[in-house]
Amino acid sequence: MRKHVLILCVGFVLAVLVSGTALGAGFALYDFSARGNALGGAMVGRADDPSAIAFNPAGITQIPGSSFMTGLAFIMPGGRLTNLTTGGSESLIDHTFIPPHFYYTRQMSDRLWFGLGLMTRFGLGTDFPEDWYGRYNSYYANIQSVSLNPNLAWKVNEQLSVSVGVEALWFEYGARRKIPPSQQVPMEADFRLLGDDIGYGWNVGLHYKLDETTRIGLHYRSQVNLTISGIVDFLGSRDAWGDLTLPEMFMFGISKQVTPKLNIEVGAIYTGWSSYNRLQINVEGLPPNLVEKNWKNTWRYQLGLEYKYSPEWTWRFGYTYDQEPSPDSTIDFQTPMSDRQLFSIGFGYTKNDRTWDFAYTYLMADDRTIAGRPGEGIPNSRTSNMDAHIFMISYSMKF
Repeated sequence: MRKHVLILCVGFVLAVLVSGTALGAGFALYDFSARGNALGGAMVGRADDPSAIAFNPAGITQIPGSSFMTGLAFIMPGGRLTNLTTGGSESLIDHTFIPPHFYYTRQMSDRLWFGLGLMTRFGLGTDFPEDWYGRYNSYYANIQSVSLNPNLAWKVNEQLSVSVGVEALWFEYGARRKIPPSQQVPMEADFRLLGDDIGYGWNVGLHYKLDETTRIGLHYRSQVNLTISGIVDFLGSRDAWGDLTLPEMFMFGISKQVTPKLNIEVGAIYTGWSSYNRLQINVEGLPPNLVEKNWKNTWRYQLGLEYKYSPEWTWRFGYTYDQEPSPDSTIDFQTPMSDRQLFSIGFGYTKNDRTWDFAYTYLMADDRTIAGRPGEGIPNSRTSNMDAHIFMISYSMKF
């Protein structure tokens, strides 16, 4: 058994390091497990399977013995931007992003549990043809990240559990745009940036059983400070660097066992995107490139229904409303998104302490008008049909 768990863990570490993601709120992602996605992310109060490491680690005290979960998400975004001046339009290039997840929990005593998570909390993928009308602002942007998150959870009594954890987060940022012809550069040139860093954060959780049918969950994740360094390819290779602060998050959830078979949870996530107020890229031998962002703090509202049809089969439904943090004054073509709704459905099959979970989510974003800022390479534009199909599969086992 230990050999099988080790092989799975190593395999998914390698998979994470070559995967990308797309279409989060801002560039946050919440695809932590198939069950979680099917429930619209409403897992903070439940927090009763290994993916609680991502949603609320204090809940792992509900898992006796040892357990693990592993799986994959398949994210397929799409969308179109239209130049309101010329009428020309362009669609995102089709991609499928496959972020994996892995969690392990172990009961160390009657009061103490250990949990380890490996997941993707931030990601972005927008890709347009190199000759599209917005190329002077962006034709390619990619963010990849990996979070390694060990936690300790303490069962204070039969009602209350608390947790504390640390996070090591690897973050890579890649961006490409065209530079228009000028006296210094007589022909259109390509500007390519790629850099990364590892930052550190911490998290605390609380799980409380109000009565036999009601559970409350709270989870806080701290900011993570990064100094991204790498290379710019523009008229030769140059060193580049810049600072970035990833936002703090407050997660809430109330889970209610309405009947012996039906559970309902409502919850919310508050994300402090105001930490992303500007992005300054320093390039060796060139003036600093400062871009104002001024993102706003946002809410994500979550609703999940879980119906246990039989000892083996469970049906799930979820709904999420997710606010977009980028204001009208600074939205750009790297993240041309708006408020979005997510509709989810899924099921789980359990046999002999082994569970397969499946989920499908349809993400639908509002259309949005982008006012032109010629100095930043942005003409008057409008987004349309910005959406994503998300399929997830997870396998978990208790032992």
